[in-house]
Amino acid sequence: MFRKLCDREGTPTVSLDKDELRMDGILDEDGVVPDDQEMHIQRVGKRSYLVRAVDSDGIPELDEVFQR
Repeated sequence: MFRKLCDREGTPTVSLDKDELRMDGILDEDGVVPDDQEMHIQRVGKRSYLVRAVDSDGIPELDEVFQR
C-alpha cells in the first residue's frame, strides 16, 4: 500500500491504515485514536523508517515486531 507524504503545517506526515490499527487494538471499534497513544518513529536506514506503537510495556523490541 502506498501513502503520500503530506505537509501538515510544516511537519511531514504519513497516514496509517485505520483497519490495520484496529486489528492491532490501537483504535477502538469506532476508529477512535486514544488521546494518550504514542508512536515511536525510528530511522532504520536510508529512506526507511519503522513506526511502533508504544504501550504500557514501552516500545516493542524488533524481534517481537518481525516474528509475524
